[in-house]
Amino acid sequence: MKEMRQSNYPTDLLARGFLECKSITRRYGTSYFFATQFFPEETRKAIYAIYAFARIPDEIVDDPNSGGKADVIAKLDKWRLDWVVAMDEGWSDDPVLAAIVHTFKKYQIPRSEGEAFLRSMFMDEERSSYENYDELTEYMYGSAGVIGLMVTRIIGFSSNSAFQYALKLGYAFQLTNFLRDIREDAEDLGRIYMPRDEMQRFSLRERDILEKKIDQRFVDFMKFQISRNKQIYREALPGIDLLNWKGRFAVRISYVLYKAILTEIEKSNYDVYSHRARTNFTQKLMLSLKALVGIYE
Repeated sequence: MKEMRQSNYPTDLLARGFLECKSITRRYGTSYFFATQFFPEETRKAIYAIYAFARIPDEIVDDPNSGGKADVIAKLDKWRLDWVVAMDEGWSDDPVLAAIVHTFKKYQIPRSEGEAFLRSMFMDEERSSYENYDELTEYMYGSAGVIGLMVTRIIGFSSNSAFQYALKLGYAFQLTNFLRDIREDAEDLGRIYMPRDEMQRFSLRERDILEKKIDQRFVDFMKFQISRNKQIYREALPGIDLLNWKGRFAVRISYVLYKAILTEIEKSNYDVYSHRARTNFTQKLMLSLKALVGIYE
């Protein structure tokens, strides 16, 4: 019965769901959305659904107007329960959940990967800092690594080795987000994703971040973080050639666009406090052309 429901989704319900997922992606992920335009249509729709699966609980966690920790956890619990029930039933009356479940089922995405992502969302309510990089990696596995695994399943791959590279690329993207969003995470959300022991190595305190201090300590710290981030990008790069050829170009574009954010941070003399590092549309086009011919630096 569940399989029949899954295969007999009302066409208009799924269509509405994928359109809403597309809207969510366009609204929140400008570079990400730009890159998705280079996927084939069916792949693109599935990517939108995975983005929505991740973005909706992420917005619950980051909602500045929430009623506090208990309210956020209650909303996360409800979102997870709605998703679990929809997965069990193989369908949902909610258009977005319908698109998400359809995508999980079609591409045989393990439920454990979805659960890992949601665990990281709950971690955002359980803690506001990380003692070391190993602890941060545990968080990133759920928040970004498994998204890379899901996308790899959707695109298709020629070797299981693609998954280890997908994890690395997820970590690279997430670290770039952390570096770009240091101010917003600390000021608006009360979270510092920079490993505490690494901050101490450069004589930085959490108060220095909250006070937005940019001095030689902070510059040296950012240089260290960006150097590691770039190394992870390099380690992830071989995995792109293991993906289905129809999806490689879009992943290449995501790769160069996110990596370029690090360059923008460097150009601003590591000032991540006064403005948000980003690439403009012209830069996106130029970087995409470079990616087309295999230039990744």
